[in-house]
Amino acid sequence: MKSRIGGLALLLSGLPLALWAGDLAIQDPWVRAIPPNMQTTAAYMVIRNTGTVGKTVVGAASPLFSRVEFHETVQKNGVAGMVARDSLVIDAGGQVALKPGGYHIMLIGLQGQALQTGSKVPVMLQLSDGTQETVMAEVRTAPVAATQEHHHGH
Repeated sequence: MKSRIGGLALLLSGLPLALWAGDLAIQDPWVRAIPPNMQTTAAYMVIRNTGTVGKTVVGAASPLFSRVEFHETVQKNGVAGMVARDSLVIDAGGQVALKPGGYHIMLIGLQGQALQTGSKVPVMLQLSDGTQETVMAEVRTAPVAATQEHHHGH
């Protein structure tokens, strides 16, 4: 039995970081690093619904920011823009990828000190069933392709 547990631990150690919130698996949560003078950034992750019933994320919050909103990057007449969304729906057995250039969580009004690369930002996700899960998202420098997503007016 002991060797089976050890083998399982070894097998799981090679998997990407996933946090479980009931039927939701939250993978690779991260926050875009920003210069010290900026107060707005974005959080990204993949939210998978491993259950048999759809889930809806209806809100989010972070103690490090005054406001947290769901946004989607959309193209209109060849110009990218942001559209606020009230919720994120994750179908049973499906997933929603929050990534640069698509759905993302806007973190607005940084409270306190600038974010340091490698530090963690707590993001609380509120589900329509009243449950809540806190995700610890690592502050990272955005990949080059992701730097094209801009958040003017925030």
